[in-house]
Amino acid sequence: MSHVLKRALGLDTHVLPDFGDGELAAGDVFLIVCDGVWEPLGQLELHRLLRLHDSSQRAAESLVEAAHARGGQDNATALVARVVEVGDTDASLTDAGTLPLPGRLQPGARLDDFVIEGELHSGRDTLIYRARHATSGQRWALKTLQPVLAGDADAANRLLAEEWFLKRVHSHYFPEVLALPGRHFLYFAVRYFDGASLQDKLDAGQHFSPVEAVTLTIRALKGLAALHRLDIVHRDIKPANLHVDADGKLRILDLGVARCPTLDVREDHAQPGTPSFMAPELFSGAEASVQTDLYAVGATAYHLLTRRYPYGEIEPFQHPRFGEAVPPARYRPDIPPWLENVLLKAVAREPTQRFETAEEMLLALERGEANPLLRRRRPLVERSPAGAWPLLAFVSLSLNLLLLFLLLAS
Repeated sequence: MSHVLKRALGLDTHVLPDFGDGELAAGDVFLIVCDGVWEPLGQLELHRLLRLHDSSQRAAESLVEAAHARGGQDNATALVARVVEVGDTDASLTDAGTLPLPGRLQPGARLDDFVIEGELHSGRDTLIYRARHATSGQRWALKTLQPVLAGDADAANRLLAEEWFLKRVHSHYFPEVLALPGRHFLYFAVRYFDGASLQDKLDAGQHFSPVEAVTLTIRALKGLAALHRLDIVHRDIKPANLHVDADGKLRILDLGVARCPTLDVREDHAQPGTPSFMAPELFSGAEASVQTDLYAVGATAYHLLTRRYPYGEIEPFQHPRFGEAVPPARYRPDIPPWLENVLLKAVAREPTQRFETAEEMLLALERGEANPLLRRRRPLVERSPAGAWPLLAFVSLSLNLLLLFLLLAS
């Protein structure tokens, strides 16, 4: 069994790579080799050869040459990377966070290289403008803070953290961020696209078929998968944050409350999100996770199809009790059983009963009826403990009475 491949990328449906976590430092060296190099050289020789060369290219070449010289007959590949310098631990937020706010701007106003065309959104903390770049003519959406938050360092860091997240996610399911090295005010710019959010479409009375809902959910999951691979949790997936442009392309918006362990700038004890799309455990103080994002995706698809919520609408500051999710086919009989099973698994009350990753849920939707997901039948004791025990006691009492009657009759 010395030459049996036991772990490899691609053997299983879901890839679970081994990884280590530690501080990165200048001078660190990373090496990836195939077994055609590792097997003839061994661990000690690999370390020795790496120390002989300062050039990463020359080090990689010497490893391959040494593997062949030792009699290696397999394909030989070596990749060497050296860390020259590491970035600031504050993700370059400190300097930009001291910039002044632009204030409330009117159409025609100038903000650095942008000409304001109009206001797109005004929230509790943020303002979003549609603007045109004075040189290129390209339209951008500029996001800044409300004037009342001038001098609020925490709010400034949260805004810049959103820009940092978007720069990290190299996925076409998120808006492109414009580099602003010479900005004089606190804001960031993302490319503007004509279109509407899914909530806008619902408000306009659009009816979503099961095929349309599945297609949109698949796109949202592909975007979330890219986000989760970077260890970033969105925390506010809902129809209002899923935008479809004029060409039908979906993008995930608003990473203003996203969370990443390496850059956590949230408010103390804050639990952001929209209540009706928040997973049950979040109301008990649990941390947001991949499973809470997937719950929100499932609740969004459920809402697109039924205009209702799996456990009913939840108002802000309400502390709801979660029973069993209502099957969506009760409101939409045209929903196929396999899709209903996927949605009910996504919005399961217990996180362990949901999909583990966005890729797993994506696969279930892509396979669809060809490989349907079977619904797990939960025992009555698990579904309703309060109702199960009286029933069990009644059955037990009935059996005892029957036995007593048979004894007396005999």
